[in-house]
Amino acid sequence: MIETHRYRRFLYAVACIGLLAALAVAAWRVHTERHARRVEIAMDAGDFLTFAHAYGYNPQAFLIALRRAGLTSLAVTEELGGNVSGSDHGVVYSGRQLLDQAQLSPISDPGFAALLRAHQVRSDWVYVEAFDRPTFDRYQRSLRRYFEPRDVAAVRTSAPYIVAAKTDLDFFDNLALGLPDDQLALTRKLHLLLIPRIQNDERYTPAAIDSVFADFMRHERVSTVIFFGLRNQVLGFPDHLPATAAAFERARVNFGTIEVYSKDQVQKGNLGLAREIPHQVVRVQAIAKLELDKLDLPTVASRYSLGARERNVRVIYLRPFQHEYQGKSIEATNVAMVAEIKAALERDGLRTGRATPFAHSRLSAVVEALAEIAALAVPAGFLLLIEFLRTGSGDPASGETLPPAVARWAVVIFVATVALMLGTLAIGHGLLGRKLAALAGGLTYGTLAFTTLADTFRGGPALRAGTALLAGVRALLTAVAVALLGALLVVGLLSHPLFMTEVEAFSGVKLLLLVIPLAALAIALYSSRFGEPLTSQSLLSPVRVWQLLAGIAIIALGALIAMRSGNQSDIGPSAFETHLRSGLTHLLVVRPRFKEFMIGWPAILAGAVLWPSHRRWLAWLLALGAGVGLGDVVDTFSHLHTALWVGALRIANGLVLGVVIGAIVIWLYRRNVTEAPAVE
Repeated sequence: MIETHRYRRFLYAVACIGLLAALAVAAWRVHTERHARRVEIAMDAGDFLTFAHAYGYNPQAFLIALRRAGLTSLAVTEELGGNVSGSDHGVVYSGRQLLDQAQLSPISDPGFAALLRAHQVRSDWVYVEAFDRPTFDRYQRSLRRYFEPRDVAAVRTSAPYIVAAKTDLDFFDNLALGLPDDQLALTRKLHLLLIPRIQNDERYTPAAIDSVFADFMRHERVSTVIFFGLRNQVLGFPDHLPATAAAFERARVNFGTIEVYSKDQVQKGNLGLAREIPHQVVRVQAIAKLELDKLDLPTVASRYSLGARERNVRVIYLRPFQHEYQGKSIEATNVAMVAEIKAALERDGLRTGRATPFAHSRLSAVVEALAEIAALAVPAGFLLLIEFLRTGSGDPASGETLPPAVARWAVVIFVATVALMLGTLAIGHGLLGRKLAALAGGLTYGTLAFTTLADTFRGGPALRAGTALLAGVRALLTAVAVALLGALLVVGLLSHPLFMTEVEAFSGVKLLLLVIPLAALAIALYSSRFGEPLTSQSLLSPVRVWQLLAGIAIIALGALIAMRSGNQSDIGPSAFETHLRSGLTHLLVVRPRFKEFMIGWPAILAGAVLWPSHRRWLAWLLALGAGVGLGDVVDTFSHLHTALWVGALRIANGLVLGVVIGAIVIWLYRRNVTEAPAVE
């Protein structure tokens, strides 16, 4: 038989091993985040040139001013067939259009006129005239990716250059014809980094994918590749993602994954490609044109800097800002916008330049092994929680043996955990096992954190307000420290580039925010360690109106918390809350969470200060509040795309504000409630 105190020591030892492994992973992550500090500030070349032309600005002089202000990159988008005739690169006609026009009047274009005289125009072909040789060569290369060799012909190889393809205009309009050479030349001349924006075609072969990369890699300063298109797909989707990944690895450029706010905006194939090249992924943040038109310059600058600071954004994708600000011209306003973004990045310890991903290192394999070891802390913590609930009102006496059933279940739980981790790793889904372990660990240690408040909630003789407040602060710090162990487990298990760039999502956030408060409520009501437990007789007693209303309010609050959780929440903040958030961010750099400093921490402090009779009927409400705050501590670090220092500062700011608010509430309570009236 195993003595209970030895069993507990074993659990503590295993938990320490797992937590130390998680701590080592967290230390590696801090090191990695410190070395991934470069952020690109990029301008969309197409939108910029259209904007400069519309306002009569000199594009080159304008770009030089932007570069001096902090612009690092130019994003050049592949030219679509439908845009050829409206560009300076060429013109396109169908064979039928040329033949019909020739029936009405002579064709003045010498190239098309020569083809008509030689009877080389076919009605079922499309004819593209290029105004220069590089564009002609680009059109040829691009069209040969889509069509068989017999269906593409260079029908005129001297100026004016003409290439033809057997297709129709509607299909041709959606074809990507490579990056415009004049925009590439402008990028090269101004020593800007190039961000190619590439459109996928599902018929691309691996050879065609290599050809696409070869085209833009002729530019010596390629940094990050971003995909676009009506179908919203990454290159190589659906059948040739490995070929695209291999091309990325050979080119040694970044894959830009675009930050989105709803799941239907995620590019098809994004996750599959990122899994192939996790150490070449960087996050891209852009503001849509329609939304940008409604924002002022400080809001735009602060949103971009917030993304880089708090969400690991490493490519800031700009479009021209089309409004004057503070009496400046529109040109000067755009220069000021770039300068303000760069200044904000530098204040946050970031630098501008080629975007740095979370790169692979010699320690990566060691880190992966440590993450698997960290999972051992999950069953150890869960069994410690069971021990707390099992032993009831106190610690077991020395020499007490462990019941056989408890020992058997402990073995089963440990074996199941190890089997889960090794099994998912063996079948190539190791991240799934780590996600499940991280969710279980967060729930377990978040609930364990609440159990440290047993003495506070059970209470005793009423203490002086100052003494009680100090006791509450000590209890609060202890509970938060244990909850941070759960956060440490989440970090240790899921600090992988795919989670840190939010390509792979941790889907347990809502459960953390709901299950931990409910578990805290159940423990407060049924565990004798928190005072007199709820009995069956209590459950059969009549429900009072205030109890019914309180229950409805709590259910509504829980639903609101669930809908508001995550970056893609179902309910957005009100205008007042938005302004309050902005004010807190401006004041504290990192905004603390309302669920902590407005609900959780005042509830814990109140548990130590309330009069005994009040504590008896408010304990369940305080338990819920404490659970909300403790669950949010774990949730803070479950947003794995947020740098660890940001989460740590958020917790610290929340503790300070929570203690201040709790102290004010306690002072008002003790000042105005001097007696503890009996409750019927």
